[in-house]
Amino acid sequence: MSRRGCGLALVPGVVSILLAGLVFAPPARASDTPATPPTTPGAAEAPVPPPVRPPEIPPLLRQPVPAPGKGRLAMIIDGNRRWCTFPDDRVARPLQKPGIFEKRNEVFTFGYQFTVAALRRGQADTPLMLYESPVFRTASWIPASKLGKNTKSAPARPIIAGEGDPRLRPREAPKGPDTPVPFWHEVYRCVTMPEHMDFDLDPGTYDVYMAFDLLNRDGGWVHRSIGYLTDIRVEAARRTRLDGMINLARGADRQVELQSAAIEPEATASPAAPGP
Repeated sequence: MSRRGCGLALVPGVVSILLAGLVFAPPARASDTPATPPTTPGAAEAPVPPPVRPPEIPPLLRQPVPAPGKGRLAMIIDGNRRWCTFPDDRVARPLQKPGIFEKRNEVFTFGYQFTVAALRRGQADTPLMLYESPVFRTASWIPASKLGKNTKSAPARPIIAGEGDPRLRPREAPKGPDTPVPFWHEVYRCVTMPEHMDFDLDPGTYDVYMAFDLLNRDGGWVHRSIGYLTDIRVEAARRTRLDGMINLARGADRQVELQSAAIEPEATASPAAPGP
């Protein structure tokens, strides 16, 4: 018998073995089946927080007509209307004391706030707070371990040196993992001002102040940028325009000014329509 004939004769046996293996194959184990993540119809994904943005002060606008018996003080702000602070924004830096280490870019500014206030002539002991912004935090205290700061131990023994000795140099205070250190929030250091802010006041003569106050690392407040204007007249049912300037120039050059004020002319009735 030829090899061709032998090959054909064996084909039916091979097919029957293969079919038997397919029919009687054992079922797959649970561990061999890839897991499919359960799906819950209508399940919502976790909300994504909005991106962090620099702060803005919204415009403060009122109705076109002042409140009954009041006059309108309309403050118009010119310039790029930006004000920024810096990690060390102290007006005057004290002399460095011997033995106290102070880094060049140490953080002393922990926040700031913008306010507008007025003093009515004859009532200087009763200041009026016309506007007070939220406190914009620019730094916070966190443990040194969270910033990855290397802790430093105190020297093994004290160094005794006379005045003028070159070995008498300021040393950094020792830090431990739980030592609070300031963390600077760069995104909050600048604020954008509105173009227009309206205030309704009783008739009279006023001195108006606007200011940026700083929150220092000791928790106290100090004035940093101040603009003011005196002898501003406000009349009932009239509009007084107060022009100011808030402008950030190069470096730390910041303009915060109130420049001029004037009562605007009264609105006149529109002319009558021409007759036929």
